Amino acid sequence: MSRAAILDAILTDSQLIDLGFNDSNVLPNYDGDQRPSDKMFMVLRWEENDTGIQGDDATLQHGWRNLAIWVHMYREFSTDFDHIDDTLDILDGVLSAIVGVTGADNRTVTCVEPQGRSRDLKDDGYQTYCRSASYRIVGSG
Repeated sequence: MSRAAILDAILTDSQLIDLGFNDSNVLPNYDGDQRPSDKMFMVLRWEENDTGIQGDDATLQHGWRNLAIWVHMYREFSTDFDHIDDTLDILDGVLSAIVGVTGADNRTVTCVEPQGRSRDLKDDGYQTYCRSASYRIVGSG
């Protein structure tokens, strides 16, 4: 599973670039006390590994890795969750299209499967509105 391929796909997608996303507001595992200085930002949270997939010979091949992408929108920018929903729709398309892509970390994404979205939330720490989308990712390397 390639973190680099996932991040690269997000940072190079023209629709996300048009919405203002770049390497300053697409943050892997961000846990800072201050929010990034833009209207919207997203945080990639790499979560637990699921049990591996087993072949006929009962050897462990590869397990799923869970990824949650949180999209935050400053309350001063808007209170309309459609901005977040549009971003999540684009992310679903971008990530679902990654098949057999090797990243700069020499790891390959084999499959990305959307797993659903959170409800509309307020993050009082960042003073944002937010939602997350979850994905299961399998890869090699």
